[in-house]
Amino acid sequence: MPPSPAATALHPVRLAVVGCAALLAVALAATAAWGHASGEVPQARLSATGHTVTLQWTAAADDIADLAVAAGVWPEAIAFAYLDVAFGGDPALLPDDAEVAAMGRDPALRRYLEDRVRILQDGTACAGDARPAPDLMTEGVTFTFECSEPVTAAVVEIRLLHDRDPAYRTFSIDGTEQYAVHTAAQPAHPWDFRAAQGSGGSVPVLPVLLGAAAIVLAAALALTHLWSRRPDRPVATGTGTGRSAT
Repeated sequence: MPPSPAATALHPVRLAVVGCAALLAVALAATAAWGHASGEVPQARLSATGHTVTLQWTAAADDIADLAVAAGVWPEAIAFAYLDVAFGGDPALLPDDAEVAAMGRDPALRRYLEDRVRILQDGTACAGDARPAPDLMTEGVTFTFECSEPVTAAVVEIRLLHDRDPAYRTFSIDGTEQYAVHTAAQPAHPWDFRAAQGSGGSVPVLPVLLGAAAIVLAAALALTHLWSRRPDRPVATGTGTGRSAT
């Protein structure tokens, strides 16, 4: 016997819970998407004041090692060593702090960085400068761009590591709900800096998404309460004598 309509209808509480789970998945993906084996996607935090745009780029250590290989500063073997450590390998095989600092100061690295990250205002590239931090593996790289006009909107282009692996991508944020994912297929995205300039960057992406998830969860609980109090309804058995329409 086929199940009754009441048995096959999707429970409204299930709908709410599924929606909540999907929203939570999006929230987690926004901050911990995977772009390289066992490493978080590189992140770029953007801000603009007057004519100046600042971009703070950070990434996992194995991704930064790949960056040094792409720039021709380190050999391939070092990138493999960092990747091995990410999977539980021996950290004694990694370069020491002095070697990492020397890599960060190498002019070839700065050329690579400045060639692959741009801010464009009205189609014209702003003058850029890349400064790897002394502790590059944890603090990343600070890019500073000087544009000809005060910056309220621009195009952000990030092509870092795409030559190493087209699967690499960078996740850009500015402290508001705005974000972009820079891929090999689409490295450039328009950016509106006015929201962050007006709010001081006080609305991070993850709390907004988690707050929305909390609202969905509350709705699910309310539906559960209402469903438990519903009056019993007869279920059709399919044995009636009514005449079908012709």
